[in-house]
Amino acid sequence: MSRNRQRVQIPQQDTNTTQQPPQLVPQQETNPFGLSFVVPTEIVKLPSCGKLYDEGSPLHGLEEVEVKSMTAAEEDIMINDSFIQQGIVFDRLIDSIMITPGVRAQDLMDCDKIAVLMSARKTGYGDIIELNTTCGNCGHQYDMHASLSIMLESISKTTYQPSSGDEWQYLEDSNTFSFSLPTTGLDVNIRLLGPSDIDSLEVSKNQKEKLNLPFNETIEFIRAVLVSAQGVTDRTSLNKLAEILPAADARMIRKVHNTNLPKISTTQKTTCLNCSHEEEKEVPFSLGWFWS
Repeated sequence: MSRNRQRVQIPQQDTNTTQQPPQLVPQQETNPFGLSFVVPTEIVKLPSCGKLYDEGSPLHGLEEVEVKSMTAAEEDIMINDSFIQQGIVFDRLIDSIMITPGVRAQDLMDCDKIAVLMSARKTGYGDIIELNTTCGNCGHQYDMHASLSIMLESISKTTYQPSSGDEWQYLEDSNTFSFSLPTTGLDVNIRLLGPSDIDSLEVSKNQKEKLNLPFNETIEFIRAVLVSAQGVTDRTSLNKLAEILPAADARMIRKVHNTNLPKISTTQKTTCLNCSHEEEKEVPFSLGWFWS
């Protein structure tokens, strides 16, 4: 009996020993493809540097945005017939890849939209764009290869800043341009239109077309950009002035406005395959970039 008692006796635990919780071995996610499951992102410099946006806009003063690379999800957007027919396919694409909080395609200026779309095209379908061009020396037509990386690098090295010219003066305090009209001699101040202004003009145009009312794009444009004339800032007076300005004065206003809009340099060097002539060609943004 004494031996049995010894056999069943429970050994005493050492109360001074701290019991360690079991260690959990982290389960590593296996990836048989050798690819990262994290979609890479890119920083895109905005050609406008955020200088033409209203103070209430999330893009006001914003020089760059972050976007993610195109994936199969974005390819589904690009082939959506409804989006294409409605003319909103690129806005849907930008909204899908945009990471910077609060930024939407409808709030972007055209130049900034193009910069974002350039980045999307490069990450989604490759850096090189092929387009047909004509040699300025021998007239031979050939396929030119343009690099989106070169265009985006050009944007990143350029800082937009409205400036004075031979025919106008930029007033930084009011962010307006002051100059004299060639025919009437009136001293005017104009501002550059932002995305909200352009949207308002488009809405006004559509509303008048539905009501079969006339819409004069030049007059409405002048009304939108004109800040003052001969020191007069009354909107009623300025709106009436826009209706009677001579064509040369209207053209001058549009020239100053368009000259000072931020631009994207898309010039690329190319060599003719027939005569080896080298020249620089503009590569304008095209819808075909995404379907070539």
